[in-house]
Amino acid sequence: MRTLLTLTLVGILVLVAGSAGAENRHPEPGQMTVYQPRIPALASHGHATLTLSRMHLEIHKINLEAVEKERALLSDLAAAQDETLVDRLIIRLERLETGRQIDVLQIRVRHARCGGRYDEAFALKREILKLTKSENTMPM
Repeated sequence: MRTLLTLTLVGILVLVAGSAGAENRHPEPGQMTVYQPRIPALASHGHATLTLSRMHLEIHKINLEAVEKERALLSDLAAAQDETLVDRLIIRLERLETGRQIDVLQIRVRHARCGGRYDEAFALKREILKLTKSENTMPM
């Protein structure tokens, strides 16, 4: 019984020491990471990396910029004292999503044209026109 207790305690201590020494870092947004196996036998099999197309990278950049704009507008809104300024900031916040969608669609149109997919580009242009019309008819 004493041996079993000793082995259990040693096992727990080894697990705790291993957990404490393990790296527990998360990559920063936008930071690329590569999987590097710790077992040499797995290294011979290679590793997989995710490669995004140029279009998806541009869309990701648009989304990051939209998030930053939204944060800036929300902080301005929190600090605003004037009612007309508050109204203008709210309108800009409401139109931010539509602007982001239009920007993403424009990127998709450009890449569809470059790829020779003119029917897709035409359909995307119609979506842009619909969004633009709905944006212009929004009540203020």
